[in-house]
Amino acid sequence: MLPKPLRLCSRRDFKRVYQRGQMVVLPTLALYWRKNGEKSPRIGFSVSKKLGGAVQRNRVKRRCRAAARELLSLCPPGYDLIFVARAAAVRVEYGCLRAEMERAFHLMKHKSTEKTKKKPGGQGQK
Repeated sequence: MLPKPLRLCSRRDFKRVYQRGQMVVLPTLALYWRKNGEKSPRIGFSVSKKLGGAVQRNRVKRRCRAAARELLSLCPPGYDLIFVARAAAVRVEYGCLRAEMERAFHLMKHKSTEKTKKKPGGQGQK
């Protein structure tokens, strides 16, 4: 389990990330993120009932939490992150799920730096 300060728990925080954050979608999971103004990241997980019964959903959540714990060093500080499991997450092995999470972190960093490099005003300026 992740330490309490690193967990994203409240409905309000989840809602804020979903509504005002950015996202990247991969075959087994989607990652939503938003700056939180704190020194450490906070991570939440969402697994829909569409993915199966309680046993399957809890297995996916356990695997996601374990992978997140291993990849915590890749997680940039000051962000709220939500990993949303997709249907393929039920069928894949742990190693594949971990690799997808690692890829999601890299894509997140790339998208975040890309956004900060853009100039205000859009594309129409010369």
